[in-house]
Amino acid sequence: MLDRTIAPTAGEIIFSGLTQVNQHASAADIDIFWLNAGDQPVVKIELVFESGIWYESKKSVSWLTAKMLAEGTKNKSARQVTEGFEKLGAFLEINPGFDDVSFTVYGLKRNFGQVVSLLNEIINEPTFPEQEFGILKSNRKDQIALNDNKSNLFASKKLREAIYGASFAYGQALSTDDIENIQLVDIKKYYAERLFHQPKIYLSGQVDEQLLNSLESQLTFPPTQAFYGKEIKFQSVDRDIYVKKEGSMQSSIRMAWLIPDKTRGDYFNYQISNSLLGGYFGSRLMKNIREEKGYTYGISSYPIHLKHSSFGMISADVVAEHTKDTFSEIKTEIDKLLNKSIPSEEIVVLTNYLSGSFLASIGTPFHVMEKFKKVQEVGLDASYYDRYFDALRNIDEQTIKSSIEKHFNTADAYTTIVGLNQ
Repeated sequence: MLDRTIAPTAGEIIFSGLTQVNQHASAADIDIFWLNAGDQPVVKIELVFESGIWYESKKSVSWLTAKMLAEGTKNKSARQVTEGFEKLGAFLEINPGFDDVSFTVYGLKRNFGQVVSLLNEIINEPTFPEQEFGILKSNRKDQIALNDNKSNLFASKKLREAIYGASFAYGQALSTDDIENIQLVDIKKYYAERLFHQPKIYLSGQVDEQLLNSLESQLTFPPTQAFYGKEIKFQSVDRDIYVKKEGSMQSSIRMAWLIPDKTRGDYFNYQISNSLLGGYFGSRLMKNIREEKGYTYGISSYPIHLKHSSFGMISADVVAEHTKDTFSEIKTEIDKLLNKSIPSEEIVVLTNYLSGSFLASIGTPFHVMEKFKKVQEVGLDASYYDRYFDALRNIDEQTIKSSIEKHFNTADAYTTIVGLNQ
């Protein structure tokens, strides 16, 4: 019988590299990345296109165009499209984002050919029915109004505005009027000119040559027009934004800095230092502000990576009467990391946690492919994660202090409060 009074033996965490992902160029010169792994007969298909918010000429046209593809084809209604995927044991996710639009399908291997055929149909034969367009616009307006009444979502929205300015793609604030201004002709134009620009395909699960051949023979994309790029220039108008909500019992607070992207040599040091400050349950901010002070149920610090910029954000919903106290304690914890000794035991706990949580995050073929995609999108390869583990093994107190000093200067922070500034 297992003696639960005795702790299990601890051992060194070994990372032997990310499972190799294969690359295949289709006859149409489209990059297909695939991974054959897993015990279950399931497959994930993800199609990624450079056609997100960054490329829009009118606000939300990317989102609405992508979503409209599932609202009816030449031969199927929106309901029949949904039922078609369900009958095949598959489901479709359409995710328009700041930089990209992705179409993801999870399904059974035995139905892969039929799933790809249906996916190809919604991509190449949408009819953009007017009634469904009106319903989609109405639902989108309701969603925006609802989200703007949620202080945590509204605070994040206002933070991006503080960092990038409302006229820049990453900082623009979407309103119900913006949705109303989109017409069906705008949708058809974006579909024809931009939606399927620079496709990449990621396949994971039980993938073999037969599936790859089926994909190539069935899946095609409409042509798009050339895009000549935008100037990557933004300017903050107001670094500190306060939206007062009378009677609010809590305040949603955000504190952020621009940070290096994953291609920068000092990014790993930032990532590890950020985790020590607020990136896991045992972090400095959690111990102080949640456990000791009781100002919040949770506070976290994490990076947000966009294609043309990255920022790190401290986020919390706090008791309204302790809003100012929370900002003060955040600054206190940053100051402690700069000016007081960091126990070596704390660094060991942190690096063990980060090593273990990473290994736990690559437990399935789908998760492995997601890790690969995150680095492939920025021009890196899987050796990125080897370098990450090297950084975890070599991190020391002085490196953490230098990173905190460089990336968490409170005088340079952008802040947002939605609630009461008490």
